[in-house]
Amino acid sequence: MLFAGLAVAIIATPFELSIAKEARPPKWSRDVLDTFFEDARDRLDGPRPDYSNRDQNRPAMDTPAARDEQVTFAWSNVIGHETLESEVKRLSADAASRIATASAFKGGGYKDARRDFSELAVLFAVISQYDGDPRWKDAAAGLRETFSRAAASSKVGSDASFREAVACREVLADLVRGGRPTVTKSDAAVADWSQIAARQALMQRINIAHEERLTKWLADDGTFKRNQSEVVHEAQIVAMLAEVIHREAFEFSDDDTYVGHAKDLERAASDISNAGAAGKFEQAREAIDRATNACANCHDGYRG
Repeated sequence: MLFAGLAVAIIATPFELSIAKEARPPKWSRDVLDTFFEDARDRLDGPRPDYSNRDQNRPAMDTPAARDEQVTFAWSNVIGHETLESEVKRLSADAASRIATASAFKGGGYKDARRDFSELAVLFAVISQYDGDPRWKDAAAGLRETFSRAAASSKVGSDASFREAVACREVLADLVRGGRPTVTKSDAAVADWSQIAARQALMQRINIAHEERLTKWLADDGTFKRNQSEVVHEAQIVAMLAEVIHREAFEFSDDDTYVGHAKDLERAASDISNAGAAGKFEQAREAIDRATNACANCHDGYRG
């Protein structure tokens, strides 16, 4: 056994030595060497970045100043806290009927649910940042995340998306009854609004407000007066969504023409709301025409 052990050691030693040898350096031809600089530092401009300073190299959107700017935006100039609360209640009532059965949900109801959940995610994002103390503000950031996930899930009608939709329906019902569902705690700041809701779903809600409601309610003075409070409500929803869809990270948010159309729509919607509150039909009528033009101009150049 001793001799066998020595034999193994003798055989292993040359093998171990052979794998310890370093590979020979490669030899490059002149045409390859000419592709690279002798010293790249001679060709670079400006000082080297200081990687020890994390704040200096952090993306601008993640800086404390950027987060403070988002949270302190005066949403009260765009939408009233009563409108935020009443819209959540309306969407809760809609959810009770739209998410009643799995067959109805899978048969197409998931599309309406996706639009509603997208709007709810934005509503709670706004509530979490609101310059005041609207209802549900303490839990709004977590609710924003809850409905954002549900909206993403509802892109398809499946058993899984239906279960999540049902859970969200119950969360809404509990909120409206005065309860406080357990949700994940989240920061009120939003670094990327496009991750909260799809722009297409928000545009669908704007279209419903404009085509199916405001345009009809502003057809004549009598219809306007019968729906005056509804005009104010829908106009504020449009103004809020128009503000959101041109925020940074959304598609076309770096396009001045697109942003201009969105701001035109927001101003027109705010004017409709103010005219509705004051009972001034002619001013509301003029503003809905501007809103229509803003939508038409945008649709001519942008889709999706």
